[in-house]
Amino acid sequence: MPNATTPRTLRWTDSVFLLLRQSLRIDVSSRERLITPLFFAAIVLLLFSFAMPEPDPIIRIRMMVAQSQLAIFFALQLSFSRAFESEKTDRVFEHLKMSPIDSSAFVVSKILHVLIVGGLTMICTGVCSIVLQGHDLSLIMDPFVISGSFLSLLGLSSLGVLLAAITLRADGQGILFPLLYFPLSVPVLLCSTESLSMWIEKPVWNETLRGWATILVAFDAIYLTIALLMSSETDTN
Repeated sequence: MPNATTPRTLRWTDSVFLLLRQSLRIDVSSRERLITPLFFAAIVLLLFSFAMPEPDPIIRIRMMVAQSQLAIFFALQLSFSRAFESEKTDRVFEHLKMSPIDSSAFVVSKILHVLIVGGLTMICTGVCSIVLQGHDLSLIMDPFVISGSFLSLLGLSSLGVLLAAITLRADGQGILFPLLYFPLSVPVLLCSTESLSMWIEKPVWNETLRGWATILVAFDAIYLTIALLMSSETDTN
């Protein structure tokens, strides 16, 4: 039986987890990469909480969801700006061209990396937002809230990693990335905010809620599929 760890027989899933483990090791070795998004998201939540007047209960629910979504949205910018930083600095891309690792495995590992870091940030910001708005902490364990938050994070992560790879070596990347990312992320943010707000206000599965959830899943599938299909066309290969 051939050795499964040799370059010629390295499976796609092994490649994904190998690259993911390497990215997480870099984050752990530099704790600033993990702490900075949390502090950034917390600052956004505090600014919104103290800047807004005391609203009625319905508005408070929508504010809570919107604050959490925007905090994650802005915090993810730090992850996207650093998504390929180490690989570009160490000239890893040149070695990947000669390696048996598929480019889609590289992109998927980066998406999973952003999902893990973003998920930790989302949990912390969700708890902070619930406490600041005076809601029950059990809300964070609601299956629909967990699913909707994950779908929102998945769509933003897939889109952000794809655009970060495409604009990696473009002139003016710092300007080009937000010009592409901000408008394309609106459908994900809008659908997730509306669906989560409706569910928290009244946890009933109706046609309107189903419509928002369906659109959210559709955009997630579109962005994730495009990221996988275009992985071979990006500079990561």
